[in-house]
Amino acid sequence: MKKIRNRALELNLPVKRSAFLWGPRKTGKTYWINRHFSDSIIIDLLKTDVFADYASRPSLLRERFQGLQGLIVIDEIQMIPDLLNEIHWLIENTDVSFLMTGSSARKLRRRHVNLLGGRAWRYTMAPLTYREMEGFDLEQIIASGLLPPHFLSSDPVQDLRSYVSDYLKEEIAAEAVIQNIPAFAEFLRVA
Repeated sequence: MKKIRNRALELNLPVKRSAFLWGPRKTGKTYWINRHFSDSIIIDLLKTDVFADYASRPSLLRERFQGLQGLIVIDEIQMIPDLLNEIHWLIENTDVSFLMTGSSARKLRRRHVNLLGGRAWRYTMAPLTYREMEGFDLEQIIASGLLPPHFLSSDPVQDLRSYVSDYLKEEIAAEAVIQNIPAFAEFLRVA
């Protein structure tokens, strides 16, 4: 039976230390933070009302939390890069620290946004590792991949097709990280 054990990621942040948690989509970042930081304030930028509030007024972060002590988790930070200036200010001027998750630091770097200049440690959540799986089956892993939802899926082929279509094709081509788009298109067709 396919089962995922606890993820191997260990994130032991000292008090007042902030961090980024990067990783590809569907590696389980949101699930992991909700499980390990349930006592912290979690700002989920995938919620449309939360996104609208902070996108229209990034200073709201400072206004709401400058008197707070402790950790604030911001999920999907790449959705509102302007929040990083407010986070920078809060790190420097208050007792607040942050854990920020995202799938693409490259998007932020390309826009020349404030990546906090060493004020936040960097962690990465990778796909599953051997130690995180029960029921290791090489053939099944080759068929499903190691992203947790695909590994556990009853139809990993369809899940992978959707992932390749939605994420790889659009994101990688949009990022222009490939030099030969026709060859990449052929690779996707074969994959």
